[in-house]
Amino acid sequence: MPSDPNGAEAPWIPSYTKAAAVTGLAAAAIEMVFVLPIQYLLGNPPIRIFWIIAAGALGRPALQGGTAVVLLGTGIHVFVSVAAAAVYLFAARLWDDVLIRKPVVSGMTFGAASYVVMTFIVIPLSALGYRPNPSIVDVWLSIAIHVFAFGLPIALIGRTLLAKEAAPRP
Repeated sequence: MPSDPNGAEAPWIPSYTKAAAVTGLAAAAIEMVFVLPIQYLLGNPPIRIFWIIAAGALGRPALQGGTAVVLLGTGIHVFVSVAAAAVYLFAARLWDDVLIRKPVVSGMTFGAASYVVMTFIVIPLSALGYRPNPSIVDVWLSIAIHVFAFGLPIALIGRTLLAKEAAPRP
């Protein structure tokens, strides 16, 4: 949104956009560090996770796999993570006293909210078109990963990056 009537860009937008990109990439990687080994232990080959993500856009044929499907699944995962980080960081501009100054509680809450949105809105509306009915273990693992390996890193990394942007430069 322009900051003045002449259409000049608000000076904070580039730093928040950069912070969202870096934070989202980091959150995407951190989340997969936990998801892939856990899914392997549950009997799912790690590559299948990216097929499932891509199947959200392509439907069941994506579950047949292939390099292009894995790349698409990875791209979707990163895009969603960057978008989530952008939502959090741009909201932090409005609610800085909570989201930036209390990153642990806010990040964990954001992770739990992300789980709810993904599970009850995104997945049912995806090309797979199903409502998940996982076991209680799967539910708790997924909530824990969203809280500790997604929401919390977004809050902590975002806070660090935005603090660096706000610091006076010599």
